[in-house]
Amino acid sequence: MSENSNFRRRILIVEDENLTRVLISNLLTSEGFEVQTADSALHASKLTKDFDPDALIVDISLGKGPTGIDLVHSLQATRPYLSFLVLSNFAAPPASIKELKSVAYLQKNQISDPKVLISALNSAMSKPDAAQNYPFKVPNEVSKLTAQQLKVLGLVAQGLSNSEIASRRNTTVESTEQMIGRIYKKLGLERNSAATLRVQATKIYRETLGNN
Repeated sequence: MSENSNFRRRILIVEDENLTRVLISNLLTSEGFEVQTADSALHASKLTKDFDPDALIVDISLGKGPTGIDLVHSLQATRPYLSFLVLSNFAAPPASIKELKSVAYLQKNQISDPKVLISALNSAMSKPDAAQNYPFKVPNEVSKLTAQQLKVLGLVAQGLSNSEIASRRNTTVESTEQMIGRIYKKLGLERNSAATLRVQATKIYRETLGNN
């Protein structure tokens, strides 16, 4: 891709891991983008004012202080025209990402492929009004869940009972049981005992999203 084809679009990379930050910066610079980097959300907020980027590539986890999701929320409120590509080690978007609008998602183990990274970034920048745009890999069962369903699945994985989940959600046990049933169906878990379903659902959640 030539420099002119990108019109020197400005990209702000927000990543606390130095090697990853340098890798992405080098890849984008070689593709003709104008790049600045930040190692924290606070640093990124200041650079956004000074650098005036067209898009941000933001890691979810930024060490101590505000997270990448906090940064996206803040900037979307003050600069709704910005595009965002959010990075994570998770195989599927966490619930916190699913609640965001106009945000693309890319698993971090894919950023070493320049074609995938550029495709994800261009998609984020060319579809600013898209409701949601993720993930850039083959969807799995967990990615089919809504943000609320993913939250409930997380509570199931934590070992909470239906009544405890209902209390957390400020709803009835019956409503919670119905939602969990829909979650099992989306995960392809049917015709098993309730206990076995919970074990299988927990396994899928942890294998996909880790223990968070």
